[in-house]
Amino acid sequence: MSKIESEDWFNEEYSKKEDINITDSENLKLEDSLKIKEFTKLKRINLEKLELTYLEICGCSQLTNADLSELPNLTSLSVTDCLKLKKLDCSSIKTLTQLEVSDLIELNCSNTSIKELSLNLCPYITKLNCSNNDKLVNLDVSNCSNLEFLDCSKCFNDGFTILDLSYCPKSLTPKYPPNLKNIIREKKNIKNILIVGSTGSGRSTLANVLANSEDFKESGHTVSKTKNFNKKVFERKMINFRVVDTVGFEDTNLTTKQVLYKLADGIYSMPEGISQVLFVVDGRFVPEKIRSLSLISNIFFGSDILDYVTIVRTKFNNFRSNDHCNIDKEKMIKESETFAKIINSRNNVIHVDNPPVNIEDDGDDDHITQININKNTREKSRKILLDYLENLTSVKENKHFKLKKWDELHVSICEYVKRIDDVQKKLDSDPAVSKNYCWML
Repeated sequence: MSKIESEDWFNEEYSKKEDINITDSENLKLEDSLKIKEFTKLKRINLEKLELTYLEICGCSQLTNADLSELPNLTSLSVTDCLKLKKLDCSSIKTLTQLEVSDLIELNCSNTSIKELSLNLCPYITKLNCSNNDKLVNLDVSNCSNLEFLDCSKCFNDGFTILDLSYCPKSLTPKYPPNLKNIIREKKNIKNILIVGSTGSGRSTLANVLANSEDFKESGHTVSKTKNFNKKVFERKMINFRVVDTVGFEDTNLTTKQVLYKLADGIYSMPEGISQVLFVVDGRFVPEKIRSLSLISNIFFGSDILDYVTIVRTKFNNFRSNDHCNIDKEKMIKESETFAKIINSRNNVIHVDNPPVNIEDDGDDDHITQININKNTREKSRKILLDYLENLTSVKENKHFKLKKWDELHVSICEYVKRIDDVQKKLDSDPAVSKNYCWML
């Protein structure tokens, strides 16, 4: 039986059942990847000794028990939208490097090789065990205000240097490695800058320029290097900024729902709320990119967020010229009613140019000179951006746009994805249906 035939057989055999119990795949080709999506009657699942490397369990609304700790080759696990599943044990899978979860109350992912772990889509989680993991470098529990137990002991990676517990209960007594010195318990007065935009528009580069860092993965390609959110705290003129870079729209490696969930994950890493949204565009004003601003407004925030949005026009060589910037503003106004509203009523648009500084040496004598020129250009862009941010009302008066609760946002995302799926079905059945109904298929 081929792999495709095995997947078809699996869906046909188990999609209507309450129990899945598979402990051997000798007669099946259940290897590499398996997706268990919207098995609405499934209550219990036990998978053992399968050759899976990727497993996704999504939308199984009745699932209450999942035993996945005996999958020796699993590298990536995603368990989301299973609202009755309160506990998950994926411990002792040494090959596991990526974990994505939502809506859990208890999680045991100890003795794995997970590098980055975010529990921001599990706002009611009370117990987390991620101990015995020398690969862990980033643990984010920013949105976990109910956490009662945390064990990240024996996580000895030198990159694991900060644990922010400022929004966890004061009564929490975490277990952590002795070399972890920076444990944040007190809330700071911080200005949160959310960066969003299309893949390849220069989001991550902008984040590096703002934070004066190299922590954000830069790419000019149409497949995003940013697979999860990334954030960095920095200080300028006694003001604490936190910049958060999210995944790019239109990343062809991700489904619509995955993009929206990863955006939500990044947004909830800022529990104080948002000081400003930087919506990054690079001059390619195609309708899909313009409508993405309306998408995040409608699903995540509401129309009031436009008061907190700044359009950042990247890759603009003439950013030092007011005349050229004004001409480009007029072009944006003509292209989009939403852009026009932001520019005309709020004048929230900034032009910058952030050329690359990680240029590979091809033997050209001008290589170092070009890098220095680009660094100087980026520094001028940084000054323009930070001077602008420091004078915003939301920053000066410490105003934050408050976020929807996850319960509410989860419903909004699911409703949107359902509409998208319905449109796709219409497109598949009738090619004459206008694709203007949908932008992210």
